[in-house]
Amino acid sequence: MDLISVSALVSLLSKIFNGTTEKAGEQLWQSLTSTVRRLFGRNTASVEAVKRLGERPGDPDAIHALAQALVDDSSRDPRAAAQLRHWVAAAEQTIAGSGDVTNSMSGEVHGNVLQARDIHGNITF
Repeated sequence: MDLISVSALVSLLSKIFNGTTEKAGEQLWQSLTSTVRRLFGRNTASVEAVKRLGERPGDPDAIHALAQALVDDSSRDPRAAAQLRHWVAAAEQTIAGSGDVTNSMSGEVHGNVLQARDIHGNITF
């Protein structure tokens, strides 16, 4: 079973709350809230973490706590893990379709690098 990493969830949740997704972020948050409640019930770490993040939108510690709780809770329930992976894939697609571009590189680069979203036409280095 392919589990979602805490860092991937932190990155996704941060995008939802940092304003880059605008209205889509609000819809994704509502969707995640209902998904977590449906998947994990009432008395789980994920549900409590959703409540805390809802009270402190965008708080990095609350984002990390929710990501960790989601990973922990989904690791105990393969069905919930699959549905959470589905939600993450849909959320990433929604964010990618919102027109925002985030390019990043790390490490040492030798040679040409191109980072872009939509390219129409030829590229020459």
